[in-house]
Amino acid sequence: MLRFFTPKTLIILAGLVMGILAALLVNWGNPPNMGICVARFMRDIDGALGLHRAG
Repeated sequence: MLRFFTPKTLIILAGLVMGILAALLVNWGNPPNMGICVARFMRDIDGALGLHRAG
């Protein structure tokens, strides 16, 4: 029996979904560096939610 959701396929699918979402976010008005740098995007979301403070 062929399994479609192997770990390798899930990693590839997750990468595709993240890439498409990043491109859409830039298209919808986010700065270009937010689309390619997920770490900055996550940092800004955490800051907006009050999970960390700078300085």
